[in-house]
Amino acid sequence: MRIAFLHDCTSEFEATLGAALTTFLWSLILALGVAASSPGIARAFTDAQANAGAQTYQLQCARCHGPNGEGQDNIYHGLRAPELIGAGTFPVTPRAYQKLRHFNFHNLRDVYEFSSASMPADQPASLSGEAYWDVLAYLLQANGVRSDGKQLDESSAADIAIPLMRRQGALPHTAAADR
Repeated sequence: MRIAFLHDCTSEFEATLGAALTTFLWSLILALGVAASSPGIARAFTDAQANAGAQTYQLQCARCHGPNGEGQDNIYHGLRAPELIGAGTFPVTPRAYQKLRHFNFHNLRDVYEFSSASMPADQPASLSGEAYWDVLAYLLQANGVRSDGKQLDESSAADIAIPLMRRQGALPHTAAADR
């Protein structure tokens, strides 16, 4: 009986130790992954893209989202254009008032899919694919993300996770993001 009790305790200890070790290893892997990508650095966009995007933003986006990306109310058929620069930028889940967006933003490619199909609201999908990527590069830069000199495109955008960008401090998440 005493041997069975010791065996049960040993097995329970080994299971607890195994679970703790697994948790520690996953935490270490995650920490190393976040540390390896420096705060404020996206995985891909060029300064040239951000500069071109700034011009396109002022011509095509500012009339609804504001010249400083602050968002505006009642811009088109009663819609509110959300802020694109600042604390409320790119919330993962659609805001309660949003009528055009019906899916989560997990990565920058999701943002591209939405914006290239739906924006500008009064002329959806009217810009070139390159112009949409440029505007997204500009918005990343305007939100404190530095370029790494690599082209922002369909493949690189899938690697830029919105929650990861928030953890790195590039896009702070606040209650205003859910407004």
